[in-house]
Amino acid sequence: MKRRSFLVGAGAALLSGTLATPAAEAAAIGASDVMVGAEKYLGVPYRYGGNHPVNGLDCSSYVSLIWRISRQSTDTIHNYSHHIRKDDLMPGDVMNRPFVGRASHCRVFAGWATEDRSVCWAYECAFRRGVNYRPIAYDDRYTPIRRYSFHADVELPEPELPVEYEVPYGWFWSQTGSNDGKLGYSVVDKDGIPFNSELRRLGGVAQLGLPISRRFDLIVGSAQWFQRGFLRWDPEERRARVVFNLTTPNDAREPERCPLMDGVVDWRPPAPLV
Repeated sequence: MKRRSFLVGAGAALLSGTLATPAAEAAAIGASDVMVGAEKYLGVPYRYGGNHPVNGLDCSSYVSLIWRISRQSTDTIHNYSHHIRKDDLMPGDVMNRPFVGRASHCRVFAGWATEDRSVCWAYECAFRRGVNYRPIAYDDRYTPIRRYSFHADVELPEPELPVEYEVPYGWFWSQTGSNDGKLGYSVVDKDGIPFNSELRRLGGVAQLGLPISRRFDLIVGSAQWFQRGFLRWDPEERRARVVFNLTTPNDAREPERCPLMDGVVDWRPPAPLV
């Protein structure tokens, strides 16, 4: 988030409702307390500059709240934390991306989702999502930080991906691939063809079944095969139709690797995030 004037001086709004304390005097906190707080506020809406745990938060006010420190921004939270290595991340630590005067973001680390540590589980408060918990691609542009007086009293969980989950612009299913969250098929809104939105409009996987191919191109439009039929994009009507008489190219039947593990990192809509 951008540094804001309300963070300057004694006029800063504090989540705790008390005067700010120096970092060295911040009360000790355990990872277990941080993780309880992280989950407690799931579903709270995003609000740029928000500072209220019911009406709305932004990323840094969320972290400040569950870290139990005075209201900070992504470029002032270093006063209450120190840098750590990626391999030292433990539940309750934070991945911070500060840029003074520019959009930035921070997330609460909860554990690794893959053995190679390319995908992690994170809590965050994000634009259009609010406070949420999901797997994300690890992004080296973020700096891992740990709060002062922090006790890592939560063990690092074993890496695990869900069999299906949200990815940039859509959803990924591995049930018709490897069934372990790594190989499968994604349905996305991409290149002007909103297959993910159209799938929802047409009843979702409850109606069409799971995807069993990637999107493939036709002479006119594109298509994707599901267990109970094809979605075919009609470029003239700008909508998808369900058809049953298409042939799927062999290469479209090969499962794709999890998009989160293929370098699709830190996707956000084109709007300021904090």
